[in-house]
Amino acid sequence: MSHKSTDLSSGADRKHFIRGMFDEIAGRYDLLNRLLTFGRDRYWRRELVRLLDPQPRERALDLACGTGDQGRALLDSEPGVHLVGADPVSGMLRLAGGKIPAAGLVCCEAEALPFPAHCFQLITIAFGVRNFTMLEASLKELHRVLAPGGRLGVLEFAVPRSGLLAPLYRWYMTWVLPRVGGLLSRSYAYRYLTESIEQFPDPDRFIRLLESIGFSGIATRNFLGGTVWIYRGIKEGEI
Repeated sequence: MSHKSTDLSSGADRKHFIRGMFDEIAGRYDLLNRLLTFGRDRYWRRELVRLLDPQPRERALDLACGTGDQGRALLDSEPGVHLVGADPVSGMLRLAGGKIPAAGLVCCEAEALPFPAHCFQLITIAFGVRNFTMLEASLKELHRVLAPGGRLGVLEFAVPRSGLLAPLYRWYMTWVLPRVGGLLSRSYAYRYLTESIEQFPDPDRFIRLLESIGFSGIATRNFLGGTVWIYRGIKEGEI
């Protein structure tokens, strides 16, 4: 299994591959996140919540919720939020139920959300948007279900553009991460991680894509020399 190919084009094959991969690694996903980010992912998740400024009684969607870490960070900051967690991987949702038991959990794909228009004031996606098989269609769905004046927050990896960190990043992602992942889980999953980061739009292109869909007031933060980014966009219109 460690030699499983990650060379998949977008479409049904890629969707099937991603679902199966995350189902396989679900049980060790949190441990590997802590090890491979040196525990910093928790801080980044809190910073995403801080930038979005959740309010009591707001309806929030944590999309690609995984094991529930981002939803937990949101509820720790504002327990009065009404949270829904959504993910296409049933194994991840089972684990999320232990961290965010009060949340509604829904198994669905990002490009076909089973929610009415304008029903959330807040949407978070932590390290999930680059796994969307239909990126633009999925972002349009997020815009559809977000209420006017609502906020979208995305936390995602990026390839550093220049500087001393760029070759160090490439060495770490190409040689260190797949080997550590292989010792504890599935090395092919962490080869996929590297490939998915490299194929995802760079920050400038991603911002332009958000703006083309209708998000405004784009705010960003980045960490570790531009290897991790937070994006916040607002759906235009009055609440």
